[in-house]
Amino acid sequence: MIRRVRSLRTRLVLTFTVTLVLILVGNAAYLLITGREASRQRLESAARQFAVLATPALGQSFESYFHSGYFKFRQFVLDLLARSDEVTTILICDVEGRVLFDSRQLDAAPAAALATLDAERLLALRRVEPSEIRPPGGDPSSFEIVVPYLEDWGRHRLSAVYHVSLAGLEGQFRRSVRRALGLVALSGLLVALLGLALGTRLTRPLAALTEGVQQVARGNYEKRLQIESRDELQVVAEAFNDMSSRLQHTIGEMERKNAELERFTYTVSHDLRSPLVTVLGFLGLLERDIEAGRKDNALADVARVRNAAAKMERQLRELLELSRVGRVTTTHEDVPLRELAEEARQSLAGRLEAAGVELQLADDLPVLRGDRARLLEVVQNLVDNAAKFTGKDGRPQILIGSRPGPAGPVCFVRDNGIGIDPKHHQLVFGLFERLDPRVEGTGIGLALVKRIVEVHGGQVWVESGGAGQGATFCFTIPEARRDQAGTPRAATA
Repeated sequence: MIRRVRSLRTRLVLTFTVTLVLILVGNAAYLLITGREASRQRLESAARQFAVLATPALGQSFESYFHSGYFKFRQFVLDLLARSDEVTTILICDVEGRVLFDSRQLDAAPAAALATLDAERLLALRRVEPSEIRPPGGDPSSFEIVVPYLEDWGRHRLSAVYHVSLAGLEGQFRRSVRRALGLVALSGLLVALLGLALGTRLTRPLAALTEGVQQVARGNYEKRLQIESRDELQVVAEAFNDMSSRLQHTIGEMERKNAELERFTYTVSHDLRSPLVTVLGFLGLLERDIEAGRKDNALADVARVRNAAAKMERQLRELLELSRVGRVTTTHEDVPLRELAEEARQSLAGRLEAAGVELQLADDLPVLRGDRARLLEVVQNLVDNAAKFTGKDGRPQILIGSRPGPAGPVCFVRDNGIGIDPKHHQLVFGLFERLDPRVEGTGIGLALVKRIVEVHGGQVWVESGGAGQGATFCFTIPEARRDQAGTPRAATA
């Protein structure tokens, strides 16, 4: 089941933006609330100072001009109200609670008493120190300040009541909130754009890495990433490329080995079946010859069965050797090719003498590095194969030598035998491949040579111009080289 994948870039942008917007909103709310409270306290303190400072002058002006020069007193009150935005109304009352002046009725004619205050305000009027009266509902936007007017000799007859309104503060606070919300919105947009840019920069390599992983999962093992961010993402990309290369190589090797295994299975089942058919066929003839009393024919049948069984046993033994190559590890060592050639000469002395073959060794032979026993098998099989196809004419010769190659010495075994058609150059190294069925052998020798050389990291091939031109079997061992004196040496591991 395929689940819907949310973009990592989208999640990064959303997370980044929401987090930053929440932080901005929280900071703005804290600053607005604390700022409003600080402004409230500042305005209330300014209103108190204004009331305390204005009351003496207000009382004197009331006594001097209220009855005799009301216009001058009225102007004085207007000037006072103009000096404070928070003080909206001024009352002048006597200690009996009667309102003698109300700034809201400036244009009215002076009267003896305009109204009578309630008991709470009456208590405040009779105090000789400033006091405040808050509304019963706890409305913080307005309150009253009551300041007594004390005459020079200390008599207390009048008090001034100042109505203070902080409604402007609330309006200012709402405007500040709107400005803050606008700034937060703008900041959120800028943060989103910045987060989008950063997210794109961060997620583009991740998107390429994701695409690469999906390509490899679909079988595209040649996919490589080109990420040069100079950070951990580049390290991951390089590790991915290395993993893809190894995976491509491993899968290629597995496919090659599977194909080789299929060919091997088919070839083995086919070639091992041939001796079994021979055995079964001659066992039937043997049974009939015994019943008929034909002793000579029976003995001939037994000989053929024995030869077929021996051939099968030899094939199985060589197949076992082929399967062990590369699976059983041994320590590599420096092995002079001359020593291998001499051992091969001694091991194949009977065949070489019977075929009249002259085995020659070149002077300039390298020193190889590898599994001595396996490298000896390579030389022996090549010499044995050359001895089988020496031809009938002339003097058979086999030369073991070397020549310089692009990656080091190229070792070879050359004969002057019947040669190999160029179209068969690749077939000769196949399992159970026998170009001439009349020549003895199992068809495994050259396959074993190829396997051993490849396990050592080298290559093997054949060079021949065709029939009657001989053949040269060449192989390389990557670690083989020459020493400073000109004598080939093996590279130390």
